Amino acid sequence: MRIVIAAAIGVASLVLTPANASEIEGPGRFCGYSPIIDLMPGEKIRTLEGGIHGGGFRWEGAFGTLEVYGTGWASRPKGRIVKRRSADSPARFAQKRAEGGYQIAIWNGSHGAAYFTSPTPFTQSQLKAIDRVVLFEEGQSPSNCKSRTIFSWE
Repeated sequence: MRIVIAAAIGVASLVLTPANASEIEGPGRFCGYSPIIDLMPGEKIRTLEGGIHGGGFRWEGAFGTLEVYGTGWASRPKGRIVKRRSADSPARFAQKRAEGGYQIAIWNGSHGAAYFTSPTPFTQSQLKAIDRVVLFEEGQSPSNCKSRTIFSWE
């Protein structure tokens, strides 16, 4: 009986242990939750959390560090568009104050959106990095992904 209880506790500890975040290093295409980022050498992604329609990750590179939350089933973000959407890039919204610092949203004009946060105002190099991001939405399958996030019930 003790062996059964010990085995049950061991299995429960494995099941209840939170999943560790993964780290993805560039170069290569990262497709995650909605943002598609062609990572440059030296850039890396650390996945943080995920859900049914979106999730978060930390993006690090020569531009610094950005916290990113992407969703493949979004409505239009609030705020003023400062860079119009084109065939090659999503619309970028004006920087605004947010809890914990500053935030910029991008939107593909349909259901794909991403929110970038920084503890300090965004720099020109961070804006250039954000402008490299494209978006996909639920039901679409981006191509050439070296690494990607997927939803799992496990």
